[in-house]
Amino acid sequence: MSLKHVLGQQHAVNILLNEIQTKTVKHSYIFYGVKGVGKKYTAKEFAKSLLCQNQNGGYSCDTCEDCIKISDNIHPDVVLVDFDFQQQLLQKQQKSVSISIDTIRYIKQFCSLTRYSGAYKIIIIDQAETLQRDAANSLLKLLEEPPQNCIIILITTSLGLLPKTIVSRAELIKFFPLNKDILSQILPFNKISSTILGSVEEHKYIEQIEKIEIDFNSLTEIQSCCERISQDKEFSEYFLVWLTENFLLPKFEILSEWDKILDEVENYIKQFRFNINYQILLETFLLRIALLCNKNIL
Repeated sequence: MSLKHVLGQQHAVNILLNEIQTKTVKHSYIFYGVKGVGKKYTAKEFAKSLLCQNQNGGYSCDTCEDCIKISDNIHPDVVLVDFDFQQQLLQKQQKSVSISIDTIRYIKQFCSLTRYSGAYKIIIIDQAETLQRDAANSLLKLLEEPPQNCIIILITTSLGLLPKTIVSRAELIKFFPLNKDILSQILPFNKISSTILGSVEEHKYIEQIEKIEIDFNSLTEIQSCCERISQDKEFSEYFLVWLTENFLLPKFEILSEWDKILDEVENYIKQFRFNINYQILLETFLLRIALLCNKNIL
């Protein structure tokens, strides 16, 4: 496999290929988008392209020693940080549900080591939205003063779940929901693989969202919409994140405006996960969206 085998994410692939070909690879990236659409897979294929001994036009050969080791998760210059890795690293009996500062300390130490063979040392952090506060602060310092020839790729379902200070220091690459044709290639004979069940659920949510119309000038319309959406907590949270990425952020081009929006969203998501009255919280959020978009509520 190589970047040419990434399905349904040509926009992301084109960006990465162009940076490899023009030698403008960045120190840090954030791959963001709904679950199960190929973010982690693309990150590994990107790592292959950067370290491949026979790379051609940005594509890896998939047969050299470096490519094989990355595929097998044993390359000494590539670290995939997830909860399994952290459990083994910290020798914990139970798997954590957040990324600790000890793991970030390990990453810093890893970056300081001499490279084994390739041009880069590469760190892929899955579920970066679970960074503990002190871990996020420590990672921020690393992003502010990136070690030479080290690349850090953060993977998350939403920019709004990451501290805005981290978001502002990375190149953002969006991964889009997979369409039905792509899903049919990934799920032959309609057998749903548990590894990408999330993407199928997200696809169902997208179909629901496409049926939703909101008039941000009408308080009654907002209340009615929230009453319908709030019946399903998981869908409500997904709708909140989707609305931010697909409606709010595209309206603003200046980073300072993004900061304001992400502050709002980060606060609401935290409240959302501990608040029983989802409808009221959704109504408040949508009213804030209307204000941010300079609309008048009637």
